[in-house]
Amino acid sequence: MPALELGRQRDRTAVLGLFLAAALVAVQSVCNAPPRFPSAELKEEYQGITSFSYNSKVEYVCRPGYIRNVNARSTLICGRHKTLSSKPCAYPGEPDNGRLVVAENFSFGSTVSFTCNTGYRLVGNPQIQCMLKNGVVTWDRDIPICEPIPCLPPPKIANGEHSDADKELFEYGASVTYWCHTVRRGETPFSLVGDASIFCTTTDNINGVWNKPAPECKVVNCEYPSVKNGKVLSGYRHTYAYRDTVMFDCNFRYTMNGSETSTCKENGLWDPPLPLCQLSSCDDPPDVRNAFKAKLAGNLFPVDTIITYECKEGHQFSPGENTWHIKCLPGFTWSETPQPCERIHCPNPDVKNGKLLNALRENYAYGDTLEITCNDGYAFKGHGNSIVLQCSSDGRWDPEVLECTPERHCPRPDTAHGTEVYNSRNDYTVGTQVRLGCDTGYVLRGQDLTECQADASWAPPLPFCDKVCDPPPQITNGQHSGLRTEKFPYGAEVTYSCAEGLSLIGDASIYCTSDDGVNLAWSGPAPECRVVRCPKPTVERGRMTPQRFTFPYGVAVQFSCDEGFVLHGDAESRCLADSAWHPPLPTCQPGGYQTRADSGIALVQLHEWGCFVTGGLGLTEGLRQEGDAQHVGPCSSLMPSVFVLVLLKKKRDTCEKILQNREAFQCGVPLTELKTLLEVQKLYLEIQKLERDLRSTTNG
Repeated sequence: MPALELGRQRDRTAVLGLFLAAALVAVQSVCNAPPRFPSAELKEEYQGITSFSYNSKVEYVCRPGYIRNVNARSTLICGRHKTLSSKPCAYPGEPDNGRLVVAENFSFGSTVSFTCNTGYRLVGNPQIQCMLKNGVVTWDRDIPICEPIPCLPPPKIANGEHSDADKELFEYGASVTYWCHTVRRGETPFSLVGDASIFCTTTDNINGVWNKPAPECKVVNCEYPSVKNGKVLSGYRHTYAYRDTVMFDCNFRYTMNGSETSTCKENGLWDPPLPLCQLSSCDDPPDVRNAFKAKLAGNLFPVDTIITYECKEGHQFSPGENTWHIKCLPGFTWSETPQPCERIHCPNPDVKNGKLLNALRENYAYGDTLEITCNDGYAFKGHGNSIVLQCSSDGRWDPEVLECTPERHCPRPDTAHGTEVYNSRNDYTVGTQVRLGCDTGYVLRGQDLTECQADASWAPPLPFCDKVCDPPPQITNGQHSGLRTEKFPYGAEVTYSCAEGLSLIGDASIYCTSDDGVNLAWSGPAPECRVVRCPKPTVERGRMTPQRFTFPYGVAVQFSCDEGFVLHGDAESRCLADSAWHPPLPTCQPGGYQTRADSGIALVQLHEWGCFVTGGLGLTEGLRQEGDAQHVGPCSSLMPSVFVLVLLKKKRDTCEKILQNREAFQCGVPLTELKTLLEVQKLYLEIQKLERDLRSTTNG
C-alpha cells in the first residue's frame, strides 16, 4: 500500500477513537438513538432501535476502509458518556481562485473538500476534517491555496518568431502568435505550416502544456493542378504555395470523380487529391439529311440514351418507314448513323384527251409540279382547259388527275355603258378572264376582272356602270378636296378651303346627289373666297365676350350691360359676308323705377311687356297702398312673370333687380353682389313682419 494511503488510514483510525471518546448518551433515564460516525457504524443488533434505557450499552464496528484504533473505546453506555457532537466547526473559508465543495454541514467528524478554478492548481491537502483538538472542536489543518498553472516558454522556430519573445512567465490561458520572416525580393517566401497561435493549457490540472506544437516556417510549393478534360474554375495563379485552394470544373459532357476543391498542404501535395474528369455523354447525335431529331431534351446523352429521327414531310427512310432510332453505347459512341431521308415519289399521270406540258423528267417526287392541258374542245371540269398538279407528301397528285371533258361556254359579258378592256379568249370558255370598263361619265361598280367558271357562270359577278357627277367647280383663291379624284359617284363629297387671309363664303362642302333619282348634280354652288372684315363691335355702357381684336367672317360675340343698364336688342351678333354684324348690335339703356324717396324697397312683377310695382313700404306718394301698381319701364331681357326685389337708391335713381329664384344664382352672380342681395332680402322680410305687426296693432 502506498505511503499516502497508509497515512490516510492512520488519520481515520485516530478520528474514530476521538469520535467514540467524545460520544455521550443523554443523562436522562432513556437515551435516543446513538450518534452516527463517518468511519464507524453500529453493530447490526443495535441498528433500527430509537430508544435505549439507562445503562444500555451499544457497540460500534469500523466501516469498510477503516481499521480499529486499539486505544479508542468502541462502546457507548446510556447515561454515562457526555457528547460534543452537537457543536459544529466554524466556516473554514475559501482559497483565492478556488472554492469550497459545500457539504451538508460542518458537524463534528465531517469532512470538506476544496477545488481550484480552471487554470489554477491546489497546493496543500484538498480535504480538512472537523475534530476535537486540545478540547476544542476545530478543523484539523489549514485550507489549501490555489496558484496559477505555469507553462514552459513556447518553443522557438526556425525562420520565424512569436509575439511574446521577451516574456519569461507564461501561465494558463496565455497565447502566442507565430509568423515567418520576410525574404528578399525574388526569393520564395516562407509559409507558416500549422496553426499560427497556440495557448497554455493543462491536462492534469497541475502542470501546464501548450495546446499543440509550434508551427514551422518553410518553403512549400505544389505542382500546377492540371486536370485532364477539366479546368481550374477559381484560385488560378502561376505558382501555388501552402494553403492555396483551387476549385475545378469538368469540360462539357465530362463528370467529376473526386473533390471539386483541393488545397496545397505542407508536404507539397494537393489534398484531397486532384479529381478525375471522366466522359459521361455521347457527342451530339449526327445530323441526317431531310430528317430531324424528335423530342430532343437537353444536350447531354448518357449511356442508353435513345434518339429518334423523323423524316421531314414528303420524305422517308425507305418505303413506309419515316422513323429511325439510334442508342448511346457504353463506350459513349452512337450505335449507327441513319441513312438520309429520300423524297416520296408520285406516279406518272395518264390523261385522256390531254397532254403534259414541259415534261422534262420521267419520275416525279414530293414538291414537283406538272402542268396538264386538255386538247382543243376539251376542259377539266371545274378547272378550265389546263391544270397544275403538285406531288403531295402522301405520294399522290394534288389535285387528283382529272378527266378532260368537252368544255362549256359562259354568256357574253354585256354591261350597259360598259366595254371589254381585255379578254384571254374570244370564245368565253371555262377559264376565260375578262376585264371590263365604263364609258365616259360612268363609274364601275364591282370587280373589273371576272372569270368563266366550270358551271358556265362569271365569278366574281359581272359589275355594272353607274353615272357620276361632273368634276366639281373650281373657285378663285381656293381649292377643293377632290383634285386627285377622277370620278365622283353618287354620295361623293368635296370640301373647299381658301388661301390664308381669305374667308370662305357659303357652304364648305357640296355633295354629288340627284333631284330626280336619275340625273346626278352637285348639291349647291361652290363657295367663294374673299376678304370679309367687320368693324370692331362697340356698345356703350356694355361689355363684349370673348375679348378679341380681329373680326373676320363668321365670328360671333356676346354682349352684356354694366350694372344699372338693360340690354336692348339681341345679346349675340355674328359677322356675315356683307362685312356687317347680324343681327344689329344692341344698346344698353338705363332701367328701373325712378323715385324721389331717399331709399325704399318694393316688390316688382316683371313681364315681357314691362315692369310693375305691386307693393312696398316707404315708397313715393301714390305707391304706399298695397295693391297699387305703377309701370316702371320695359323688361325685355327678363322672363315673364318673374318676381324680384328692387332696391331703390336715390344716388343712382335706378332699380337694382335682385332675382329670388334659383336660376339667378346659376348665372355667376359675384359674391359681393350676392351678399348684398341676401341682406336686402332679409330686410324685406323684416319690413313685411313690421307691417303685419302694425296692422294687428291698428285692428286691435
